[in-house]
Amino acid sequence: MSRRLLSLCLGLLALLGACGPIYDTQYSLVPPTSVEGRRCVGQCQQNRAICRQSCSIGQQACLNDARNRAFYEYQAYVDRQRAEKKPIKRSMSSFENTFECGTGGCEARCEADYRDCFGGACGGQVTAQTVCTAFCDEKPRGAAAPVLLPAPPGAANGAALSGPMSTPVPTPLSNDNDRSLCQKGMRVEAQSKGEWYPATVKGPLRSDGRCPVHYDDYGSEDDESVSLKRLRPR
Repeated sequence: MSRRLLSLCLGLLALLGACGPIYDTQYSLVPPTSVEGRRCVGQCQQNRAICRQSCSIGQQACLNDARNRAFYEYQAYVDRQRAEKKPIKRSMSSFENTFECGTGGCEARCEADYRDCFGGACGGQVTAQTVCTAFCDEKPRGAAAPVLLPAPPGAANGAALSGPMSTPVPTPLSNDNDRSLCQKGMRVEAQSKGEWYPATVKGPLRSDGRCPVHYDDYGSEDDESVSLKRLRPR
Protein backbone atom coordinates (compact mmCIF):
# COMPACT_ATOMS: atom_id res chain seq x y z
CA MET A 1 0.00 0.00 0.00
CA SER A 2 1.46 3.39 -0.98
CA ARG A 3 2.03 6.09 1.60
CA ARG A 4 -0.50 8.29 -0.16
CA LEU A 5 -3.21 5.63 0.01
CA LEU A 6 -2.34 4.86 3.64
CA SER A 7 -2.63 8.55 4.55
CA LEU A 8 -5.96 8.72 2.77
CA CYS A 9 -7.29 5.71 4.68
CA LEU A 10 -6.13 7.10 8.01
CA GLY A 11 -7.69 10.46 7.21
CA LEU A 12 -10.98 8.78 6.31
CA LEU A 13 -11.02 6.84 9.58
CA ALA A 14 -10.36 10.02 11.51
CA LEU A 15 -13.19 11.75 9.66
CA LEU A 16 -15.58 8.90 10.39
CA GLY A 17 -14.62 9.01 14.06
CA ALA A 18 -15.32 12.73 14.17
CA CYS A 19 -18.78 12.18 12.70
CA GLY A 20 -19.87 9.82 15.49
CA PRO A 21 -20.65 6.12 15.91
CA ILE A 22 -20.81 3.74 12.98
CA TYR A 23 -23.67 1.25 12.85
CA ASP A 24 -24.24 -2.01 11.03
CA THR A 25 -27.21 -4.30 10.53
CA GLN A 26 -26.73 -7.88 11.68
CA TYR A 27 -29.11 -10.78 11.14
CA SER A 28 -30.19 -13.74 13.24
CA LEU A 29 -31.56 -16.72 11.31
CA VAL A 30 -33.71 -19.48 12.81
CA PRO A 31 -34.35 -22.41 10.42
CA PRO A 32 -37.89 -23.65 9.70
CA THR A 33 -39.05 -26.70 11.65
CA SER A 34 -40.61 -28.64 8.78
CA VAL A 35 -38.69 -31.14 6.66
CA GLU A 36 -39.73 -29.33 3.49
CA GLY A 37 -38.51 -26.05 4.94
CA ARG A 38 -35.12 -27.49 5.81
CA ARG A 39 -34.75 -28.90 2.31
CA CYS A 40 -35.66 -25.50 0.97
CA VAL A 41 -32.93 -23.92 3.11
CA GLY A 42 -30.44 -26.40 1.66
CA GLN A 43 -31.37 -25.22 -1.83
CA CYS A 44 -30.98 -21.61 -0.70
CA GLN A 45 -27.47 -22.43 0.53
CA GLN A 46 -26.57 -23.99 -2.80
CA ASN A 47 -27.82 -20.92 -4.64
CA ARG A 48 -25.78 -18.69 -2.34
CA ALA A 49 -22.66 -20.77 -2.96
CA ILE A 50 -23.18 -20.43 -6.73
CA CYS A 51 -23.69 -16.70 -6.32
CA ARG A 52 -20.49 -16.33 -4.30
CA GLN A 53 -18.57 -18.34 -6.87
CA SER A 54 -19.86 -16.03 -9.58
CA CYS A 55 -18.65 -13.05 -7.54
CA SER A 56 -15.20 -14.61 -7.24
CA ILE A 57 -15.01 -15.32 -10.97
CA GLY A 58 -16.07 -11.76 -11.77
CA GLN A 59 -13.46 -10.37 -9.39
CA GLN A 60 -10.70 -12.45 -10.95
CA ALA A 61 -11.68 -11.30 -14.45
CA CYS A 62 -11.65 -7.69 -13.25
CA LEU A 63 -8.20 -8.14 -11.70
CA ASN A 64 -6.83 -9.70 -14.89
CA ASP A 65 -8.13 -6.81 -17.00
CA ALA A 66 -6.67 -4.26 -14.58
CA ARG A 67 -3.26 -5.96 -14.64
CA ASN A 68 -3.25 -6.19 -18.44
CA ARG A 69 -4.02 -2.49 -18.71
CA ALA A 70 -1.34 -1.73 -16.13
CA PHE A 71 1.23 -3.72 -18.14
CA TYR A 72 0.63 -1.75 -21.35
CA GLU A 73 0.48 1.58 -19.52
CA TYR A 74 3.74 0.79 -17.75
CA GLN A 75 5.46 -0.17 -21.00
CA ALA A 76 4.30 3.09 -22.58
CA TYR A 77 5.62 4.98 -19.55
CA VAL A 78 9.01 3.24 -19.74
CA ASP A 79 9.32 3.93 -23.47
CA ARG A 80 8.43 7.57 -22.94
CA GLN A 81 10.92 8.01 -20.07
CA ARG A 82 13.71 6.38 -22.06
CA ALA A 83 12.98 8.48 -25.14
CA GLU A 84 13.18 11.61 -23.01
CA LYS A 85 16.22 10.26 -21.11
CA LYS A 86 14.45 10.51 -17.80
CA PRO A 87 14.75 8.09 -14.87
CA ILE A 88 12.15 5.35 -14.43
CA LYS A 89 10.76 5.99 -10.98
CA ARG A 90 7.43 4.18 -11.18
CA SER A 91 6.74 0.45 -11.09
CA MET A 92 4.02 -1.49 -12.85
CA SER A 93 2.05 -1.81 -9.60
CA SER A 94 1.54 1.97 -9.55
CA PHE A 95 -0.53 1.62 -12.73
CA GLU A 96 -2.82 -1.07 -11.33
CA ASN A 97 -6.27 0.27 -10.52
CA THR A 98 -7.87 -2.73 -8.83
CA PHE A 99 -10.00 -0.83 -6.29
CA GLU A 100 -13.08 -1.46 -8.43
CA CYS A 101 -12.59 -5.22 -8.31
CA GLY A 102 -13.89 -5.87 -4.81
CA THR A 103 -16.62 -8.45 -4.19
CA GLY A 104 -18.31 -6.64 -1.30
CA GLY A 105 -21.31 -5.39 -3.26
CA CYS A 106 -21.74 -8.65 -5.16
CA GLU A 107 -21.56 -10.81 -2.02
CA ALA A 108 -23.95 -8.45 -0.21
CA ARG A 109 -26.51 -9.18 -2.94
CA CYS A 110 -25.87 -12.91 -2.51
CA GLU A 111 -26.56 -12.61 1.23
CA ALA A 112 -29.69 -10.50 0.69
CA ASP A 113 -31.05 -13.06 -1.80
CA TYR A 114 -30.24 -15.84 0.67
CA ARG A 115 -32.16 -14.12 3.47
CA ASP A 116 -35.12 -13.58 1.16
CA CYS A 117 -35.05 -17.27 0.24
CA PHE A 118 -34.52 -18.38 3.86
CA GLY A 119 -37.33 -16.29 5.34
CA GLY A 120 -39.67 -15.98 2.37
CA ALA A 121 -39.66 -19.17 0.33
CA CYS A 122 -38.62 -21.52 3.14
CA GLY A 123 -40.52 -20.06 6.08
CA GLY A 124 -37.50 -19.49 8.30
CA GLN A 125 -37.24 -16.59 10.74
CA VAL A 126 -34.94 -13.69 9.88
CA THR A 127 -34.44 -11.02 12.54
CA ALA A 128 -32.47 -7.81 11.97
CA GLN A 129 -30.85 -5.66 14.60
CA THR A 130 -28.77 -2.50 14.35
CA VAL A 131 -25.54 -2.54 16.34
CA CYS A 132 -22.71 -0.09 16.86
CA THR A 133 -19.47 -1.39 15.32
CA ALA A 134 -17.05 1.53 15.72
CA PHE A 135 -16.63 4.78 17.66
CA CYS A 136 -19.47 3.68 19.93
CA ASP A 137 -18.48 6.13 22.65
CA GLU A 138 -18.72 9.08 20.29
CA LYS A 139 -21.77 11.24 19.72
CA PRO A 140 -22.50 13.02 16.43
CA ARG A 141 -21.57 16.67 16.70
CA GLY A 142 -24.59 18.85 17.28
CA ALA A 143 -26.92 15.84 17.23
CA ALA A 144 -29.34 14.84 19.93
CA ALA A 145 -29.16 11.41 21.52
CA PRO A 146 -30.74 8.77 19.26
CA VAL A 147 -34.28 7.73 20.05
CA LEU A 148 -34.69 4.00 20.65
CA LEU A 149 -37.05 2.73 17.97
CA PRO A 150 -37.75 -0.80 16.72
CA ALA A 151 -36.25 -1.83 13.41
CA PRO A 152 -38.69 -0.96 10.59
CA PRO A 153 -40.47 -3.68 8.60
CA GLY A 154 -38.39 -4.92 5.69
CA ALA A 155 -35.07 -4.48 7.47
CA ALA A 156 -34.80 -8.24 7.88
CA ASN A 157 -34.76 -8.61 4.09
CA GLY A 158 -32.06 -6.01 3.59
CA ALA A 159 -34.46 -3.29 2.47
CA ALA A 160 -33.11 0.25 2.38
CA LEU A 161 -34.15 2.48 5.25
CA SER A 162 -35.72 5.85 4.60
CA GLY A 163 -37.63 8.59 6.38
CA PRO A 164 -37.52 9.28 10.11
CA MET A 165 -37.10 5.58 10.91
CA SER A 166 -33.72 5.51 9.12
CA THR A 167 -31.79 6.79 12.15
CA PRO A 168 -29.62 3.87 13.33
CA VAL A 169 -30.63 2.56 16.72
CA PRO A 170 -27.89 1.28 19.02
CA THR A 171 -28.47 -2.23 20.25
CA PRO A 172 -26.63 -3.53 23.33
CA LEU A 173 -24.02 -6.12 22.45
CA SER A 174 -23.28 -9.25 24.41
CA ASN A 175 -20.20 -9.41 26.57
CA ASP A 176 -17.50 -10.26 24.01
CA ASN A 177 -15.11 -11.44 26.72
CA ASP A 178 -17.56 -13.74 28.53
CA ARG A 179 -15.60 -17.00 28.58
CA SER A 180 -18.48 -18.73 30.35
CA LEU A 181 -20.22 -19.02 26.97
CA CYS A 182 -17.56 -21.40 25.72
CA GLN A 183 -18.42 -24.57 27.62
CA LYS A 184 -19.05 -27.91 25.97
CA GLY A 185 -22.75 -28.42 25.30
CA MET A 186 -23.64 -24.74 25.81
CA ARG A 187 -26.40 -23.60 23.42
CA VAL A 188 -25.43 -20.24 21.97
CA GLU A 189 -25.73 -18.12 18.86
CA ALA A 190 -22.64 -17.76 16.67
CA GLN A 191 -22.04 -15.08 14.07
CA SER A 192 -21.05 -15.96 10.51
CA LYS A 193 -20.75 -13.29 7.81
CA GLY A 194 -22.79 -10.81 9.81
CA GLU A 195 -25.63 -13.25 10.60
CA TRP A 196 -26.38 -15.07 13.88
CA TYR A 197 -27.13 -18.80 13.84
CA PRO A 198 -28.16 -21.19 16.63
CA ALA A 199 -25.12 -23.25 17.58
CA THR A 200 -23.76 -25.65 20.20
CA VAL A 201 -20.31 -25.42 21.77
CA LYS A 202 -18.27 -28.54 20.96
CA GLY A 203 -15.49 -28.15 23.50
CA PRO A 204 -13.59 -25.85 25.86
CA LEU A 205 -11.96 -22.58 24.88
CA ARG A 206 -8.85 -23.16 22.76
CA SER A 207 -5.43 -21.78 23.59
CA ASP A 208 -5.78 -19.19 20.81
CA GLY A 209 -8.90 -17.77 22.47
CA ARG A 210 -11.36 -19.28 19.97
CA CYS A 211 -14.37 -21.44 20.77
CA PRO A 212 -15.25 -24.56 18.70
CA VAL A 213 -18.93 -24.61 17.70
CA HIS A 214 -21.34 -26.70 15.65
CA TYR A 215 -24.09 -24.83 13.82
CA ASP A 216 -27.44 -26.44 14.58
CA ASP A 217 -29.24 -27.88 11.54
CA TYR A 218 -26.04 -27.77 9.45
CA GLY A 219 -23.50 -30.43 8.66
CA SER A 220 -20.25 -31.00 10.51
CA GLU A 221 -18.36 -29.61 7.51
CA ASP A 222 -19.56 -26.15 8.59
CA ASP A 223 -18.15 -26.49 12.14
CA GLU A 224 -15.58 -23.86 13.04
CA SER A 225 -13.80 -22.15 15.91
CA VAL A 226 -14.94 -18.58 16.46
CA SER A 227 -13.75 -15.70 18.61
CA LEU A 228 -15.73 -14.75 21.71
CA LYS A 229 -16.85 -11.61 19.88
CA ARG A 230 -18.88 -13.88 17.60
CA LEU A 231 -20.71 -15.60 20.46
CA ARG A 232 -23.75 -14.53 22.43
CA PRO A 233 -26.27 -16.25 24.70
CA ARG A 234 -29.15 -17.89 22.91
